[in-house]
Amino acid sequence: MSRTEKGGGGREPGIPTGELFRIALLRGGRGLRLGLTTLAFMLHQLCEALVPILIGVVIDRALEPGDSAALFLWLGVLAGVFLTLSLSYQRAAAAMVGVYGYAEQELRRMAVTRLLDPWGMRRRPGPGEALSLVTSDTYRVAGVSWSVTQQAATVTAILTASAALLLISVPLGLGVIVGTVLFLLLMRRLAAPLEARGLAEQGSAARAGEVATDMITGLRVLTGMNARAEAAARYRAASDESKRGTVAASRAVLAYSSLSLLLSGVFLAVLAGASGLLALDGRLTIGQLVTVLGLAQFLQGSLAHVGTFASNWAHKRASARRIGAMLAEPPLVTPPAPASPAPPVPGPRGHSRTVPVVWHPPGHGKPVELPAGALIGVVPRNPAHARGLSDRLAGRVPPERGELLIDGADAVDLGPEAVRAHLTAPPHQGTLFTGTLRANLTARDGTPDPAVIRAAMLDDVLEHIGGADTEIGEHGRRLSGGQRQRLLLARALHTDSAVLVLDEPTTAVDPVTEARIARGLGELPGTTVLITASRILLSACDRVVDLTDTPGDDTTRDNEPNGSLR
Repeated sequence: MSRTEKGGGGREPGIPTGELFRIALLRGGRGLRLGLTTLAFMLHQLCEALVPILIGVVIDRALEPGDSAALFLWLGVLAGVFLTLSLSYQRAAAAMVGVYGYAEQELRRMAVTRLLDPWGMRRRPGPGEALSLVTSDTYRVAGVSWSVTQQAATVTAILTASAALLLISVPLGLGVIVGTVLFLLLMRRLAAPLEARGLAEQGSAARAGEVATDMITGLRVLTGMNARAEAAARYRAASDESKRGTVAASRAVLAYSSLSLLLSGVFLAVLAGASGLLALDGRLTIGQLVTVLGLAQFLQGSLAHVGTFASNWAHKRASARRIGAMLAEPPLVTPPAPASPAPPVPGPRGHSRTVPVVWHPPGHGKPVELPAGALIGVVPRNPAHARGLSDRLAGRVPPERGELLIDGADAVDLGPEAVRAHLTAPPHQGTLFTGTLRANLTARDGTPDPAVIRAAMLDDVLEHIGGADTEIGEHGRRLSGGQRQRLLLARALHTDSAVLVLDEPTTAVDPVTEARIARGLGELPGTTVLITASRILLSACDRVVDLTDTPGDDTTRDNEPNGSLR
């Protein structure tokens, strides 16, 4: 089984807020389904508004004149309206789950694709912020489909009720229409500060999540440094900030909703009072009065919902702005022009079909060729220098032009994804996942390579924990530091890349185990670059490049066949 480090796919361009909403509503054929679903919800609200109208008709045309035939006729019509009302809502709600779910999945795919972009990001969000963007923010933006359908249905209800009131009494109908417009304008103006509050609330929640993630990830280190109290204090401060932001935003939304409900109640009272006066003057029949009162009560809920339109969109715009800002973040490595050379096609480790790789380490006078099957040692100036070399070769930090050539093509022109298809440089501090040792070592249902297991001295780890299918705990907590490092080394050696760069892969193992690993690495096929200060590992290398001397000096040396350093 082999490993290939793949990039996150094509980079999504920066997308404005309106375009994000369009994607949530229309992309992937969702537009037609959304339109039909919206019509079904509008039909449901139309039937809801027809119920009090039909009740008034039953009173005026059947009960008051005592007409049994008319009573059964209109009760049948009312039953049909109830049936249509029920079925339209059920079908629309079921279809809406699909529209909303696929929209959320699409937005999450875009966010994750940007986070995993091989070109990187200049300002990469922390784990907590990234989790907030991929979950709660995409959830809010995808919810725009619900907003569109519900708001269209609410407008349908208001228009139906207004039309019925106009037929019953022109002053009542005009009053409802004018009052609704004024109500919308007022509530929209009052909702203006909610978007800023929502943006601040989501940002503070993301920061608190990031601090919590950092604490959990580094809990062992914090315990060893006796810094748990300081870490807890920092989390409390971030959590308090998030709490204050959430409480302030919630209070603002609650006050807004309460005002909306109060104004809709006042509107209902005015409408009921006006209809009562008209009934006393004989300008409304009993059935029409019942219809007006029923529509007034129905309109109260619709108007209260209308009052939430602005606040609902404010929070969605705030989330869309956060997602759009992340998608628009400039890449860490500048993408090449369209006319860049085609990337080389590498072969697997040890395969004869390889391409020449030439590396110009910063501060080194001569280029370093990485021939097939060689074990190259690189001596860094210090650990930070080693991390920097590994990051540059991996593309986590932009390399300089001419620093790395693959088959004569510059890595800057090829781009990180093409370079990583040929050269793999995992970070020094890798991450183990909750699950089995096998799942952390190979792809799904993969079989570990016995030669790699022996080279990484992982066979005794397998024997110690009970086999490859044994759970290793959260982040490998059932393993010691040396065992975790050997597992990460074995994972790196299961690579399809022709060149593998290892950054101090044995700092947590004892000298005897390190010597065995050094011998095992020398027996494996493929090209391996060891960035290390360990003389044990360097003694097994075919060639050593010393970068500790002054820039420009040629300090490359070959090892004797017995492995001793010159």
